[in-house]
Amino acid sequence: MYRANVREILTEGEGDKLKAVGVQLADDSVFHGQTVISNATRWDTFKYLMEQQALPKSEQLCRKRYKNNPSFIFTHMGVKADVLPQGAQCHHIIVEIWQKMQDPHETLLVSVPSLLDPSVCPKGPHGVHIFTPDWADNWKGMTTQQYEQKKKEAANALVERPKAFFPGLQEATLFMEVGSPTTHRKFLNRADGSYGPIPSRRPLGMLGMPFNRTAVKGLYCVGDSTFPGQGVNAVVFSGFGCVHRVLCDLGKQPTIPILDPVYNGLLRESDVRDRA
Repeated sequence: MYRANVREILTEGEGDKLKAVGVQLADDSVFHGQTVISNATRWDTFKYLMEQQALPKSEQLCRKRYKNNPSFIFTHMGVKADVLPQGAQCHHIIVEIWQKMQDPHETLLVSVPSLLDPSVCPKGPHGVHIFTPDWADNWKGMTTQQYEQKKKEAANALVERPKAFFPGLQEATLFMEVGSPTTHRKFLNRADGSYGPIPSRRPLGMLGMPFNRTAVKGLYCVGDSTFPGQGVNAVVFSGFGCVHRVLCDLGKQPTIPILDPVYNGLLRESDVRDRA
């Protein structure tokens, strides 16, 4: 079932016996199952979909270790092909002041996917994606007119900065759509349009990052808030790993009896990974 908003993850039992048994949708429909897999972030899952339950210790620890990534202000553009110089590369990262690289709008990322795959564009122009980190709080408290004006100004600034690589990019633009953190929040249903977690302190490798299992039996999380993090490849890996873990836990996928208990022990909240 698609385009069906989940209101609540249904559970039975309490404490160590707490188990996910299904979901209730926004239209009050109820679906039961042996397993619930949440594609919402871990913090949205436990804050909004299980708000009646106490936050497990493992999730408390996760929130101490990781914080929300910012969102983005971005443009998707169609441009005349001749604006791209011969031998232009697909990806660029622009940082003018390294000391400010983590500040909003300071790091600019430019991608021209049609250089690698012309089929993503109509024949003739190229597709250009320009984006930079920004926080949702910077886009609150505005009227519709103020919001649209701020988007326009931000887009113009984004298109102006790559001129060292693509002179005349603004004049060669045939089409442009602009999005803000508010756009990400609305259409991706992400808290503040966030793009997954970033460490609150220097991590000891990736072992401390949450995996697909949760402290609630039968409830799994998948996506960029689980190992190995953000990015298409990472999220696909998370999905593959989650399906494999669920099938193993349901006894539908063979495991290695000697190694599996050791591996599972590393993932328990009381063991090594939560002290890393």
